[in-house]
Amino acid sequence: MPAPRFIFRMTHYLDCARFFADEQIRSKNHDKSQLCHQTSYASIVNRRGTDFRTPCGRAVNDHVAFYFSPLTSMAYTIHMGNVDLVDPTGALQGKATMDDRVFFVAGVHKFANSVLPFWFSDIACNSQSPPPRFESDVSKIETHVDWGLFDDGYYAADIPEIGYTGVTKFFANRDDPPRYQDRVRKRMAEFLVRDAIPLSMFDCIITKTDWIKAQVESMMHATGVDLPVLVKRGCYF
Repeated sequence: MPAPRFIFRMTHYLDCARFFADEQIRSKNHDKSQLCHQTSYASIVNRRGTDFRTPCGRAVNDHVAFYFSPLTSMAYTIHMGNVDLVDPTGALQGKATMDDRVFFVAGVHKFANSVLPFWFSDIACNSQSPPPRFESDVSKIETHVDWGLFDDGYYAADIPEIGYTGVTKFFANRDDPPRYQDRVRKRMAEFLVRDAIPLSMFDCIITKTDWIKAQVESMMHATGVDLPVLVKRGCYF
């Protein structure tokens, strides 16, 4: 029996207040968009709003994007200090750090009986040659995603409270064995929820430190949101 699959949405902890107030996370292109901190490469983000599309003809940025683990090449490059942090007003705040990042985590099985429209890909959605293949049937997720690169030993980032058994901590491409030659893109396979996802779909929020956990719980106080906030250092580089 395959291990339960989970999806992870990484965001700056200060943006949680907006999500709690709205009781949902919205896509970048939503008509009532949420002004958030930006930690990404602007050129790629812009192309995800125009060039890269799902089979229904909608731009990738019409969806809330998730990855299938917290340990991704994007998280690593943030950890290495290679990505700028831009606040909601557009002001540069220096280099981003994973210390301030949190993960919203949801079980994939919840989408089987959901009315939310979604897609999942086999590689990063901003890939071109070859382009990603998309699927929307949760029952096919075990064959559509190359889980052999996720479930390959040397595990980290487990979250036993929700049944997540972790992921292989290595993701870089290697010439040998051949199955590692495209490992980066395959480990960046995405789960896209169109327009918005209600916070009721999530199992928990993950933080790196007790201090960030306390900040997130303080923001959540007196809202209609009630999600466990767990400190999991192993979900970070």
